[in-house]
Amino acid sequence: MSNLGRKVHAGITSAAILLALALFAYPLAAQKTMLTLAGGTITFAAPTAADYVAGFINSASGVTFTVSAQTGLSRTTTISIKSTSASLGGGKVIGDLRWRRSDLATWNSITLTDAQVEQRIVVKGVSNDPWSNTIFFRMILTWATDAPATYSANYQITLSQTVP
Repeated sequence: MSNLGRKVHAGITSAAILLALALFAYPLAAQKTMLTLAGGTITFAAPTAADYVAGFINSASGVTFTVSAQTGLSRTTTISIKSTSASLGGGKVIGDLRWRRSDLATWNSITLTDAQVEQRIVVKGVSNDPWSNTIFFRMILTWATDAPATYSANYQITLSQTVP
């Protein structure tokens, strides 16, 4: 094969690869979605005897998330939550921090791995655009093991999306 033939062949191969990348990457790059959080700092009042008898104390407020499509058409959006702290300090395990969605009654222990909070299909300007919910928090209390202390932990809320 002559040098000209090799250059033309290499140019066609490069063009084909670039075209394939553009065709497959475009749907993902075109789907821009925004996650907005409100009320990110979660606090608990000092527990009372009644809280210890109940076995828990609820946070004063929750964190509200809002998901909105910025560009593109349809995509599946997923909100996840996890702790970035291994414990609450003072010998208290991270699993004693619980969370739930405002529209559900079930409490879930927070873990160090992502747990799905909610998933919705978003169609820009048509369906679930925007959508939101609130996550509430609860601390499990035990007379025998929870010494008076200040407990703290960090959490992370993540938005992920897939394009059908």
